[in-house]
Formats: sequence, structure tokens, C-alpha cells
Amino acid sequence: MPRKILPVYLFPGPEVGKKRDRINTIIEELTEIDGEAPERHRFYPYDTETPEIISLLQNGSLFSSRRLVTVADAHALKAVDIKIFKEYLSSPSPEAVLVFTTDEAPGSRSYPRPLADALPKNAVEVFWEMFERDKRGWVMRFFREKGFRADNSAVDLLLDVTVGTTDALREACELLTFNADPGRIISEEEVDKVLEHGREETIYSIFDRFCRRDLGGVLEAYRKMIHSDPGIVDRMLSMLADPLVRLRDFTALVSRGLPPESAAGQLKLRGGKRALRAYSDGSRRFTEKELSNAVGMLIELEAWLRTAPRESRVPKTEIWFCHVIGSAGAAASGS
Repeated sequence: MPRKILPVYLFPGPEVGKKRDRINTIIEELTEIDGEAPERHRFYPYDTETPEIISLLQNGSLFSSRRLVTVADAHALKAVDIKIFKEYLSSPSPEAVLVFTTDEAPGSRSYPRPLADALPKNAVEVFWEMFERDKRGWVMRFFREKGFRADNSAVDLLLDVTVGTTDALREACELLTFNADPGRIISEEEVDKVLEHGREETIYSIFDRFCRRDLGGVLEAYRKMIHSDPGIVDRMLSMLADPLVRLRDFTALVSRGLPPESAAGQLKLRGGKRALRAYSDGSRRFTEKELSNAVGMLIELEAWLRTAPRESRVPKTEIWFCHVIGSAGAAASGS
């Protein structure tokens, strides 16, 4: 029997695959209840005005019994938007389900706490990344089910270069097994060839290059991301803000004598050895003052981008990268 469907949900956290599975479960439950699939809509706060979304929620669908409306990147909602949604939720439409999603998690700088506090507690479900101990088991199980095995060193490298979500791990494992014959043992060299040199650019790969103070690599990765997803120019800095603030705090702790592993634990850094290596690189190549200045400049740039002409956003962001990564002292700290 399907569980009770709420009129609103908030699904925060970085685990995109499980989040998508949860939304699909809601769709299946609505289909079972109504006898037909809901009409689906997806919006972003910076693309659609909130009153337009409310109007869609309140007006019945001509094609199905129910609408499922997803508002992605909910951390970008402004206070006035949240107020409008709260007014709607005081008397929500029985013919609609509203789902907010965000990659931010509780404790992060951009987590939409005002929105979470405005919703019933049972409407908020956080989707965390898997624990490090679970990722290895997930990868080994995937290979085993497909008829493959992998060296321990190959699995170590795969976990080191892959974002630890089920989506990212599944994509990496499928890529490794795509053209291989079942029964093969996947080697570390093969992982390096297939994944490290052919992976899609993400905010994590940009941050890795940022920590290595690799300006050329950062700009190249940024331009690739913009080319494949032009809309990310509006989200890039908010996605980078949290790891940059954590890098500043990590550097401060390490500079005061705390071992890197202890600093990572105190800041609750996710990503295991891969993240620790990146943050350690950044703490060696940047000073605490440089990172504090970078955070301040990023906040100013984010404010400017909200009203800036679209054609100016990419070059202005690239100038910020150049100023922060290429500032005085880079050569001395990047050795």
C-alpha cells in the first residue's frame, strides 16, 4: 500500500542518484493512487518567477489527475520567494505535489535553512553521500554482478578520482566495463587511462585544480563546463563557495599546528583521501590571508552577478579566477 503523499518535500544533499530514486518512488505512488502518471514540471529559481510556479500549482492539469512540480537549486531561493511558498503551503492544492531539491546539505554555507524550517520535519529528507567504507563495497559488488573483478589498487584509484555519489560511481564503473570482456581483472593502469584522462569536468575537478593552483587547468575545466551547460554560470560560484570556505578554515587549522587528518575531521570534510589530498595541496599553495581575500571577493562577485548582463558573467568569473589563483606568491607556494 502506498505511503501517504505529502503536499511538499525538501530533498537536500549531494547524493543525486538516491534523490532521483526517491522522486521516482513518489511518481510511482501517485500513479498507483490516481491510475495515471502525474504531469511533471521542473523549475530553477533564477529562470522562473515564484508566482508563476504558484499559479501552476494552483491550477489543475488538463492532461492528468495530478502535477508534480520540482524546484531545483532551492538554496538560491530568496526570502521573498520562501514567504510566497509558505503562503501557498498554508492551503496547498490537493492536485499537486511540490518538491524542492538542492545539492547543499545541513551545515553547509548555502543550505536553505529558512526553507527547511518552514516545512514539516517529515517533509525534509537529507541524501548524504555514502560512507567511505560503503563505496568500496558498492564498486566491488557492481563489478561482480557484471562478471568482472578489479585490483585493490584499481578500486583505490577509482574511488580517489570519482565523486562519491552512486550516480558518479555507476557512470565510472559502466565506462570501465563497456568495452571489456567479462572475467577480466580491471587494473589500476586501466582506471587511470579511462577515468583520470577522460572524465567529465565537475565542480570537484575545478576545485582540485584550484587547490593545485593550476590556473590554466581551472580555466579549461570552467570553459568545458560552460560549454556543456551554459546555465551553470549562474550557479558556479555558489557551488564553489562552500569548499572554498572550508579550504580557508582547513588552512587556518593546519597553520596552527593541527594535523591535516584532524583538521579534516573537525571540519567534517567529505570525499575521503581524495578530498584530504586536495585540501592539503590548497593549504600548501595558498596562505590563509589569500583564501580569506578570495572568499571576500567571491561574495562581492556573487552579488554583482545577480544583476549583471549575461554576456559579462563568464569573463568576470574568469577574471576572479585569474586574480585569486595567479596573485603574488603563487610561484613560491606552488613549488
